[in-house]
Amino acid sequence: MNKLTHENFARARDFIFNRARPLEKALFRYHFETGPATAVWQELAAFQNADGGFGHALEPDVRTPSSSALATGIALHLLAETSTPQEHPLVQEAMAYLSQTLDPLTLTWRVVPLDTNDYPHAPWWHDQDGGLAATFDEFQIIPRSELVAYLYHFGGTAPWLEKVKDAAILAIENLPLGGGGGDDLVYAQRLAQEKNLDSVDQDRLQRRVREAAAASVTRDPAQWTSYSIPPLKLAPTPSTPSASLFPEDIENNIGYLIDNQTAGGYWEPTWTWGDFYPDAWPLAREEWRGEITLHNLLSLRAYGRLA
Repeated sequence: MNKLTHENFARARDFIFNRARPLEKALFRYHFETGPATAVWQELAAFQNADGGFGHALEPDVRTPSSSALATGIALHLLAETSTPQEHPLVQEAMAYLSQTLDPLTLTWRVVPLDTNDYPHAPWWHDQDGGLAATFDEFQIIPRSELVAYLYHFGGTAPWLEKVKDAAILAIENLPLGGGGGDDLVYAQRLAQEKNLDSVDQDRLQRRVREAAAASVTRDPAQWTSYSIPPLKLAPTPSTPSASLFPEDIENNIGYLIDNQTAGGYWEPTWTWGDFYPDAWPLAREEWRGEITLHNLLSLRAYGRLA
């Protein structure tokens, strides 16, 4: 069984502690060195705005300081990952932000704010004449599916929550899933995994996610260097709904991951900004290296692949 060696794990750790953001350092300590969750919460607080939402390039491809549904979903994911109590101010203020920014007509959240164009950002987040909504299916899956999942996770009681959840499930069942890099499928899967949903909703969602994952996963290792849907993207841990669908491909992807760690101890993002903001991309890339390296170490540990 191919495993990441002690030496290569140490190289990844050194990269995180020498070059990653303080947030990834605190997360590494939490996951691997019994570091306190409070240190993670303290670092996350630096990304939260007065309106309760999160911004400030928490998602490195969106550099606006303004709050976004995208960054707020990431923050709630990390708060759930670190077992943050629902009464914690970071959680309560984020949930209040989502209540304030939900579009009551479409029952969706705009994924990034209008001022995204005014700051460095990846080209796919650029909103040209309102085209961002069309690119992201009117925001019916991204970011809504993930946000609904975490609202349920943290015991949300908003009167509109069930209606938004039902709309999210219908969108997941009826819209194509697994296009591009498969982020829509990842978002849908997060809702499908939410244990506070009733069993009927979970069954519906997991059926749809498994069907879409089986049809869209990228099995050819030659394509994993580009923006694709490698097996570990859909099954980062053995407990995800997709993990039992392609075990041999997951094994191949684990081996590929171990073999493609760089000499510097990190893993590279599989995308770039092209000619967009060439002066800002190096910083975003460095931040992604830290985030991706931590994510890969967690996946390798989940599959028992750390020596």
